[in-house]
Amino acid sequence: MKKTTASLLVLCGLAAMGAAPALYGCGGGAKPATTAVAPSDTASLPEPAVLATASGAPADSSTTATNDTSPLAQVLTTDPGQIQKIFQSATTAPAATLKQNGATGADALATGIRDAAKKLPAGMQPDGPLAMGSIKEKQHLQTDVTLAPGKCYSIVGYSKKVKDLDLYLLLPPGVLSGQDLTDDNKPVIGGPPQPMCPVSSTSVTYKLDIFADAGSGDVAVQLFSKGK
Repeated sequence: MKKTTASLLVLCGLAAMGAAPALYGCGGGAKPATTAVAPSDTASLPEPAVLATASGAPADSSTTATNDTSPLAQVLTTDPGQIQKIFQSATTAPAATLKQNGATGADALATGIRDAAKKLPAGMQPDGPLAMGSIKEKQHLQTDVTLAPGKCYSIVGYSKKVKDLDLYLLLPPGVLSGQDLTDDNKPVIGGPPQPMCPVSSTSVTYKLDIFADAGSGDVAVQLFSKGK
């Protein structure tokens, strides 16, 4: 008999006399119940959180383009240094004189504004006062222009003696939002075929720079608008 078999018989005999606990395998005994094992420290840790997938909820809309600085109209000037100089010149320039219902007058400036506005999209009407002033060549005038949501806009300028009148619509502290594209005395921002239609949910005030690039004389600028 092998040593291991003899040892098993001895242990079984002791178990029968109560000198040792019963062992499974000595015959006739049922398999004892499995003793519960104390859980480890990691067993009580919470399940890991499930990460959101790309198909989950969209990003918080409050971080979207509420401060969008994209141009409202076409721009030709893209050099940041040059744009900053234009903005600084506008902020230190004399303010234009504001005349309520000025675009409906019979004077040469009002007539010139109405004539230039004939090329605007249908339905455009004067919005706010007429900005007027006298300007020398290479000098600036400025005025504030507020654009509200729910409307589309165009800005029309006119001068009889300033042969190249330029308009720049600027958003502080120096973002170019639109400019006229011609070298003449009838500049337009947001002109045909597409006006400016702000996407902001609140009114935004811009700085309008009026610049006499060639010639000196009286000038006028009028904001026009229509509903979207």
